[in-house]
Amino acid sequence: MSIFLRCVLLLALLGGFGLHGAIAKNAEPGVILRYDPDKPNRQSSIMWLAYLVAPTAYHEKHHLPTPTQGEIVPSFGEEVDARSTATKTYSELKAKDAKLHDAYWEALLEVERQQFMPAYVWTYLRRREWPASERPANLAAFERWKQKALRNHRAETYGWLEAGKP
Repeated sequence: MSIFLRCVLLLALLGGFGLHGAIAKNAEPGVILRYDPDKPNRQSSIMWLAYLVAPTAYHEKHHLPTPTQGEIVPSFGEEVDARSTATKTYSELKAKDAKLHDAYWEALLEVERQQFMPAYVWTYLRRREWPASERPANLAAFERWKQKALRNHRAETYGWLEAGKP
Protein backbone atom coordinates (compact mmCIF):
# COMPACT_ATOMS: atom_id res chain seq x y z
CA MET A 1 0.00 0.00 0.00
CA SER A 2 1.39 3.43 -0.90
CA ILE A 3 2.29 5.93 1.78
CA PHE A 4 -0.39 8.28 0.49
CA LEU A 5 -3.13 5.65 0.69
CA ARG A 6 -1.87 4.64 4.10
CA CYS A 7 -2.16 8.25 5.34
CA VAL A 8 -5.67 8.56 3.91
CA LEU A 9 -6.65 5.32 5.61
CA LEU A 10 -5.13 6.43 8.90
CA LEU A 11 -6.93 9.77 8.77
CA ALA A 12 -10.21 8.00 7.98
CA LEU A 13 -9.68 5.73 10.96
CA LEU A 14 -9.04 8.74 13.16
CA GLY A 15 -12.55 9.92 12.46
CA GLY A 16 -13.90 6.49 13.36
CA PHE A 17 -11.82 6.38 16.53
CA GLY A 18 -13.13 9.70 17.76
CA LEU A 19 -10.31 12.16 17.08
CA HIS A 20 -12.85 14.46 15.47
CA GLY A 21 -14.28 14.99 18.95
CA ALA A 22 -11.06 16.65 20.02
CA ILE A 23 -11.48 19.36 17.40
CA ALA A 24 -15.07 20.50 17.75
CA LYS A 25 -16.10 22.94 20.47
CA ASN A 26 -18.24 21.30 23.17
CA ALA A 27 -17.58 17.95 21.56
CA GLU A 28 -18.22 14.58 23.08
CA PRO A 29 -15.15 12.92 24.60
CA GLY A 30 -12.90 11.37 22.00
CA VAL A 31 -9.27 10.54 21.34
CA ILE A 32 -6.79 13.38 21.58
CA LEU A 33 -3.45 13.00 19.87
CA ARG A 34 -0.71 14.71 21.92
CA TYR A 35 2.27 15.35 19.70
CA ASP A 36 4.73 18.10 18.77
CA PRO A 37 5.90 17.64 15.15
CA ASP A 38 9.17 19.44 15.94
CA LYS A 39 10.24 16.75 18.41
CA PRO A 40 12.62 15.17 17.88
CA ASN A 41 12.68 16.77 14.39
CA ARG A 42 10.47 17.40 11.38
CA GLN A 43 12.18 14.65 9.37
CA SER A 44 10.96 11.92 11.72
CA SER A 45 7.54 13.43 12.35
CA ILE A 46 5.72 11.21 9.81
CA MET A 47 6.97 8.07 11.58
CA TRP A 48 5.78 9.35 14.95
CA LEU A 49 2.44 10.29 13.46
CA ALA A 50 2.16 6.76 12.01
CA TYR A 51 3.11 5.40 15.45
CA LEU A 52 0.37 7.44 17.13
CA VAL A 53 -2.31 6.69 14.55
CA ALA A 54 -1.66 2.92 14.34
CA PRO A 55 -3.48 2.17 17.63
CA THR A 56 -6.72 3.41 16.10
CA ALA A 57 -6.67 0.59 13.55
CA TYR A 58 -5.59 -1.87 16.23
CA HIS A 59 -8.49 -0.80 18.48
CA GLU A 60 -10.95 -1.20 15.63
CA LYS A 61 -9.60 -4.59 14.55
CA HIS A 62 -9.54 -6.02 18.09
CA HIS A 63 -12.68 -4.25 19.37
CA LEU A 64 -10.82 -2.74 22.32
CA PRO A 65 -12.61 -0.32 24.62
CA THR A 66 -11.43 3.28 24.84
CA PRO A 67 -11.37 4.89 28.29
CA THR A 68 -13.53 7.97 28.81
CA GLN A 69 -10.63 10.10 30.02
CA GLY A 70 -6.89 10.10 30.63
CA GLU A 71 -3.95 8.55 28.81
CA ILE A 72 -4.77 5.59 26.63
CA VAL A 73 -2.25 3.01 27.79
CA PRO A 74 -1.38 0.71 24.91
CA SER A 75 -1.63 -3.04 25.29
CA PHE A 76 1.49 -5.04 24.48
CA GLY A 77 0.12 -6.06 21.08
CA GLU A 78 -0.90 -2.51 20.36
CA GLU A 79 2.60 -1.18 21.11
CA VAL A 80 4.24 -3.86 18.96
CA ASP A 81 1.84 -3.06 16.12
CA ALA A 82 2.42 0.71 16.44
CA ARG A 83 6.23 0.37 16.36
CA SER A 84 6.03 -2.06 13.43
CA THR A 85 3.69 0.24 11.50
CA ALA A 86 5.96 3.25 12.05
CA THR A 87 9.01 1.19 11.07
CA LYS A 88 7.28 0.08 7.86
CA THR A 89 6.43 3.72 7.14
CA TYR A 90 10.09 4.63 7.60
CA SER A 91 11.16 1.81 5.29
CA GLU A 92 8.73 2.95 2.58
CA LEU A 93 9.87 6.56 2.84
CA LYS A 94 13.52 5.53 2.81
CA ALA A 95 12.96 3.53 -0.39
CA LYS A 96 11.81 6.76 -2.05
CA ASP A 97 14.42 9.04 -0.47
CA ALA A 98 17.95 7.65 -0.23
CA LYS A 99 18.99 10.65 1.88
CA LEU A 100 16.50 9.84 4.62
CA HIS A 101 18.33 8.70 7.74
CA ASP A 102 17.17 8.61 11.34
CA ALA A 103 19.27 6.65 13.83
CA TYR A 104 16.30 5.51 15.91
CA TRP A 105 14.28 4.23 12.93
CA GLU A 106 17.39 2.63 11.42
CA ALA A 107 17.76 0.64 14.64
CA LEU A 108 14.10 -0.39 14.53
CA LEU A 109 14.46 -1.45 10.89
CA GLU A 110 17.14 -3.88 12.00
CA VAL A 111 15.02 -5.05 14.95
CA GLU A 112 12.18 -5.72 12.51
CA ARG A 113 14.49 -7.51 10.03
CA GLN A 114 15.65 -9.79 12.83
CA GLN A 115 12.00 -10.41 13.85
CA PHE A 116 12.63 -9.05 17.35
CA MET A 117 9.98 -6.31 17.54
CA PRO A 118 7.93 -8.00 20.31
CA ALA A 119 11.12 -8.68 22.32
CA TYR A 120 12.29 -5.10 21.72
CA VAL A 121 8.99 -3.68 22.94
CA TRP A 122 8.97 -5.97 25.97
CA THR A 123 12.57 -5.11 26.89
CA TYR A 124 12.59 -1.38 26.29
CA LEU A 125 8.97 -0.28 26.72
CA ARG A 126 7.29 -2.76 29.06
CA ARG A 127 4.38 -1.45 31.10
CA ARG A 128 3.24 -2.92 34.36
CA GLU A 129 -0.23 -3.44 32.86
CA TRP A 130 1.08 -6.02 30.40
CA PRO A 131 0.52 -9.59 31.61
CA ALA A 132 3.55 -11.87 31.99
CA SER A 133 1.78 -14.36 29.71
CA GLU A 134 2.55 -12.04 26.76
CA ARG A 135 6.31 -12.23 27.36
CA PRO A 136 7.99 -13.09 24.02
CA ALA A 137 9.62 -16.51 23.85
CA ASN A 138 12.72 -15.16 22.11
CA LEU A 139 13.83 -12.72 24.83
CA ALA A 140 17.09 -14.56 25.53
CA ALA A 141 18.05 -14.48 21.84
CA PHE A 142 17.15 -10.80 21.68
CA GLU A 143 19.27 -10.04 24.75
CA ARG A 144 22.30 -11.66 23.11
CA TRP A 145 21.67 -9.89 19.80
CA LYS A 146 21.09 -6.45 21.31
CA GLN A 147 24.44 -6.52 23.15
CA LYS A 148 26.13 -6.08 19.77
CA ALA A 149 23.46 -4.51 17.61
CA LEU A 150 21.90 -1.98 19.99
CA ARG A 151 24.79 -0.68 22.08
CA ASN A 152 23.85 2.51 23.94
CA HIS A 153 20.36 2.34 22.43
CA ARG A 154 17.49 4.11 24.14
CA ALA A 155 13.88 3.68 23.17
CA GLU A 156 12.15 6.85 22.05
CA THR A 157 8.52 7.85 22.17
CA TYR A 158 7.20 11.21 21.05
CA GLY A 159 3.55 11.74 21.77
CA TRP A 160 0.71 9.81 23.30
CA LEU A 161 -3.04 9.40 23.04
CA GLU A 162 -5.55 10.63 25.60
CA ALA A 163 -9.26 10.14 25.93
CA GLY A 164 -11.45 13.04 26.92
CA LYS A 165 -12.46 16.50 25.80
CA PRO A 166 -9.85 18.90 24.43
